[in-house]
Amino acid sequence: MIKLRKKIYFSKKAFFVIAVLGLLISSCGNRKYVVPNCTLPSGVNIEEALAHSREDLGHLQCETMFDSYYRRLIEVAKRDPGMENKRRFSEFLEWANDEGIIDKIQARSYYNRYFNTTFISLTDDFNVCSSCSETTQKEIEIQLEEELRQKEEGLLRACRDKNAYYAAADQYNSILLLLDATCTACRN
Repeated sequence: MIKLRKKIYFSKKAFFVIAVLGLLISSCGNRKYVVPNCTLPSGVNIEEALAHSREDLGHLQCETMFDSYYRRLIEVAKRDPGMENKRRFSEFLEWANDEGIIDKIQARSYYNRYFNTTFISLTDDFNVCSSCSETTQKEIEIQLEEELRQKEEGLLRACRDKNAYYAAADQYNSILLLLDATCTACRN
């Protein structure tokens, strides 16, 4: 009698486990998996483009395209320029950092390249004399020129902040002059 009860108990338990597994498997089959489109924003309204980007980048599959989204947002901002775009981009980068899409260093880099007058192409531990070969000096100049172009897009075109852009351009010229003079001294 006890053996029969144990068999019935184990049979009920096995039936229950099988039923739960069957429900789980069948419910997974009924659920549709939506693959996000990861379409870059367009148009001329920066607020709409930022909302679109947040929606897409909220999907894991779209996170790898963050750089493309950011560049497209700059293009939209250039069609919807204004000083408040600095704040909008800062908030967007903070959101991306909070969501784990980019880290703090990347967020700071994105912002500074486009919206800060200070150049980040030269690191804090930059050693001028060890970087004064003609090839290395040329690479540094190319990086600085690219960053000045980004500042033109961000400060001048997207924000219409002429004063900040001209300050960045002055700093660019000063850095090139200083780099050239220092490298000349290092070579002698």
